[in-house]
Amino acid sequence: MVTRKRTRANAVPLVIEEHPSDYKGYPFITLIQYRNQHVLAIIDNMTAKKIKMYILDLCGPAKVNEEEVIAVATDWYDNNRDRYPISFEFSKRGLSETFSKIYRDYPVDFVTRIIGPVPKFDMTTVHSVKRRRRKVVPEGMEIHYKTLADASGHL
Repeated sequence: MVTRKRTRANAVPLVIEEHPSDYKGYPFITLIQYRNQHVLAIIDNMTAKKIKMYILDLCGPAKVNEEEVIAVATDWYDNNRDRYPISFEFSKRGLSETFSKIYRDYPVDFVTRIIGPVPKFDMTTVHSVKRRRRKVVPEGMEIHYKTLADASGHL
């Protein structure tokens, strides 16, 4: 049986850079080099294995209004960029289905360079709330219900 040696898809390490100092465009747009192709995108979230993004180059072919994407992204960047990913903003405004046409996720192994912001949100943490079990009141036990006036201490 012939086995193939698994090699990493990208032998070059990923380089992440800020926008140049003379950049005058939108601050939330990122340029990504994926498989030797350059892609303009708005990154939704980056994990160790994937980069999830809205690709602006696909707006024309997918018939998505690029100006609307930019307007919502501008508002999100100014107010909520540190709180949650841009996909949450699209969902809050009911635009998820429309903008899902330009949503892609790329494996990090095939990305060699990123110029612009790279938001990272930990979406794997599950927050659980521990609750006490409800105990059944035994029969024969007297129950006294307090009114709102009794609870505040005033009669």
